[in-house]
Amino acid sequence: MVAAHPADDGEALLDWNESPIGPPPLAVKRVLGAVERLHRYPRGLMEEVTELAAGHFGVRTDEVLLTAGVDEAVDMTLSLAVRAWGLRPGFDGYPDRAVANGKPFHAIPLNANWRPVELFPGQLGATDIVYLAQPGNPTGDLLAGAWIQEVRQAVSYVFIDETYQEFSSWPGILTSVGGPRPGLLVYRSFSKAAGLAGIRLGCLIADSGTISRLEPLRRFMPIDAVSLNAGAGLLEDPMFMVRLVDYVREGRSELHEMLRASGLFAEVRGSETNFLLARPAEETRAEVAATLSEDHIRVKDCTAVGLPGWLRVSVGSPADHLRLRRSLTRARSRAELAQP
Repeated sequence: MVAAHPADDGEALLDWNESPIGPPPLAVKRVLGAVERLHRYPRGLMEEVTELAAGHFGVRTDEVLLTAGVDEAVDMTLSLAVRAWGLRPGFDGYPDRAVANGKPFHAIPLNANWRPVELFPGQLGATDIVYLAQPGNPTGDLLAGAWIQEVRQAVSYVFIDETYQEFSSWPGILTSVGGPRPGLLVYRSFSKAAGLAGIRLGCLIADSGTISRLEPLRRFMPIDAVSLNAGAGLLEDPMFMVRLVDYVREGRSELHEMLRASGLFAEVRGSETNFLLARPAEETRAEVAATLSEDHIRVKDCTAVGLPGWLRVSVGSPADHLRLRRSLTRARSRAELAQP
C-alpha cells in the first residue's frame, strides 16, 4: 500500500522490521577484525558458532545445524516429507520454498479471528511436515500450545519458526517440551531480536538423529565469514538481545498508543512480535497511503500475505517514531479537509 522512495532530504529511509537500536557492538567488532582474513575460507568458524549457539539455546552441539537463513532450513527439512502444510494467511516463504522443491503445499486456513481451524481426522498424515511460525507471521499472534500438540500427534514432522520468540510471552517450544524431541524442528533467527537482519544466518535445532540426516544436505561452507563472525560476536554478548527486546517491548506499547490515538485506523491489533498490524479506516485510507509515501515512511502492505487492508508497522527508533507521529498528524489533517 505504501511504496518506498529514495529520501530526497538527505535523511535515511526508514527500514522497518529491523533493529531500532543498531547492530550488536561485538558483532561489528568481530566483523571488522575479520576483514583482513576475507581471502581465506572461514575454517573453524562454523564449529565455533555452532558451539556458541548450542550454549545459548541450552542444547547439545549435535542438536544444532547452522543455516543460511530460514529458506535453507526449509529447503533441507522439506526432504523429510512428501507434503508440506502451513497456515494461510501466513509467511509466504513456506509455500514458495515447497514449490521450488517440487513438494505440494496445503493450507490450514485461519478463521475470522486469525485462529487456525480445527483439524479433522485424516487431514494430516505421517508423510507430512507442517510449518508454523510462533509467534505468527504476519498476524503477530500466538498459537495455542494444545493445538500445536494436536498437529504434532498427526504428522511426522513439525517445523516451529521462532523468529520472533524473544519479543513474546511464549517461552519457546523447547522449554515447553523439555528439549529437542523426535519429529520437532525448531528454527531460531539471528535477524530480529539478534539485530542482524543484514546477514543470512539461522539455527535449526532438532534431535541428533534428525540433524545427522539433514547435515549432508548442507552446501559446502554455506555461511560466509562475515555472517559467522557477526553471529559469534552477538553470542559472545547476549545482553545485547536483552537490551533490544526490552526496547522493543516498551516501544511496542508506545507505537500501539500512537496508532490508536491518531484516529486514522479502524483497528490496531496487539502483537507478540516487533511489529503491530493496523487497518486504516475506509474514509482515511487514501490519505494514510499518500502521506506515508510522501514522508518516506516504510510500512508493509499485508495484502500479499493474505490480510488485505492491513498494514504492518514495526517498532522503530525514537527518531522513527517522531517521523511517524508527524506523518500521521499530517494524514489526519488531510483526511479532515477531505470530508464533505
